[in-house]
Amino acid sequence: MITKDMTLADVVKAHPNTIGFLNGLHLDYCCGGHEAISIAVREKGLDVDKFLAELNEVAARKTQQRDVHEDIESFKELKVTDMLDDLEATHHVTDRKLMAETEAYLNKILIVHYPHHGEMLTRLHHLYAGLKAELEEHFAKEEQLVFPLMRQHPHPDAKTLALVEELEQEHSGAGDIIKEIQELTDNFTPPADACPTFRHTYATMEQLFDDVFIHIFKENSIAFPEYAEQA
Repeated sequence: MITKDMTLADVVKAHPNTIGFLNGLHLDYCCGGHEAISIAVREKGLDVDKFLAELNEVAARKTQQRDVHEDIESFKELKVTDMLDDLEATHHVTDRKLMAETEAYLNKILIVHYPHHGEMLTRLHHLYAGLKAELEEHFAKEEQLVFPLMRQHPHPDAKTLALVEELEQEHSGAGDIIKEIQELTDNFTPPADACPTFRHTYATMEQLFDDVFIHIFKENSIAFPEYAEQA
């Protein structure tokens, strides 16, 4: 039974099939997922008791997103070094691909739709460029510095743990930008005059962010705590 005192990160760790439900309500289970449900839900203006009833119903239901459920369940069973390998081979590859695609589409609609949506698209372009730069630099830091140190020091030292904490702080920064983009785009709702490319841009961006959320969740709530426990 899920209660109001649990965190959304705890819920997803135990019930990965709730991710779609939480995404639909735009509730953060990764970067800001360590607040009690009662706090996180009230901040969204939702009724806590109603939310808990629906969440427990979803958690008890057989998932239709079996791939995500199985992915997280399998990830939890890995050794820390294998978790790092998996993150690099899956999310780092997928997110880089989706970031490049989103950038290309966003540049197109910025030009074509500038006459009617110039102010919003300019702001979106600026925010996305900053997010993309942050994530690219973050991935490089993980692959070239922090993850190799974690592999070299299976029982973490103070320096490596401090670097892991830096990664978690960077996750929060990226999460803040994503939330700003969600608000700016009305949660990726295209305007009435949006062309197919405009709609596809939003869909690709939303796909990217959904994967980034799972990526960050795996690190913040599974891999990094598991590593810290080896100290």
